[in-house]
Amino acid sequence: MTPRARSALLGFAVLAAACRTPEPDATYRPTESALEVLAMLRLHIDDDTYRFPAARDFTGKNIYYGSLVRLERLEEIYAEKYKSGYLLAPIVFGKALALERIGEYGLAARHYQRVSELDGELREVARRNRSICERLSGALALVPAPQARAETAESVFNDRNRLLEQLGTEVEGTHQRYLVLEELERADRERAEYFAGRAALEPEFEVAALQQYQRLVQSHPESKLRNRHLLELGDQYATLARRYVARFPPTTLRFDPAAFDEYSFGATRLYETVSQQDGAIEKVEASRKLEAFLAFTLQVQDEKLPR
Repeated sequence: MTPRARSALLGFAVLAAACRTPEPDATYRPTESALEVLAMLRLHIDDDTYRFPAARDFTGKNIYYGSLVRLERLEEIYAEKYKSGYLLAPIVFGKALALERIGEYGLAARHYQRVSELDGELREVARRNRSICERLSGALALVPAPQARAETAESVFNDRNRLLEQLGTEVEGTHQRYLVLEELERADRERAEYFAGRAALEPEFEVAALQQYQRLVQSHPESKLRNRHLLELGDQYATLARRYVARFPPTTLRFDPAAFDEYSFGATRLYETVSQQDGAIEKVEASRKLEAFLAFTLQVQDEKLPR
């Protein structure tokens, strides 16, 4: 081979190597073992996700969502292998557990139903879990109509809570007790948001909205979302303060400093409480909201008529 040909061949090899698709980062490669995913899922299935955030996998993603995705990818990659029934029941059961843990109760119930139709030791557990998921899904469907009367809306939310509380006694001692606690918390939060939404258009709902946010904070003192609930209660106080100023400008005789101070003190106190929580992700948000609200109150004080 001539030197010129050898040089051209070497250049071609270097170009080909440069253009070749690089190997993906091993961290993000799909797992090659279903047992690995199922073992990790089983390790964290009993975690208390009501009081603490869900665990994360080695990529930093939610462990339950990550497990679901990996199991689905394994089914795609080894479709022929799993079509024969190899590990079918454990994989479908694992997907059901993951779906259950991320709140997809309808899909979880369908996966449990599929497992209950297969032979194996998981049939009875799958039947029980399917019933729990169906009842959770049914409870979540209880939502009042947007224009329902206050008494009717309150009754619907109460029915939802009763169903969840009854379910909570039945699943005591299982991983599903945390699901029920999370759904009770979500139901209380949706109740507060419902009345807050109505209050934006119908002022007579303002007191009810404030009471519901107070109830949310008092009912879930151990929740991982406690700081978030405190912020939302503070937002409600701040909203009421701004609405009061819009209705009764401080430059008029109708403005009552005591009424305004009641709302502003509530917002300020709650924002300060969260802004002093070292390590809390909501700390920065609370600090910014406190600064903005204090600027608003200073403006009101500056415009207020002397008494």
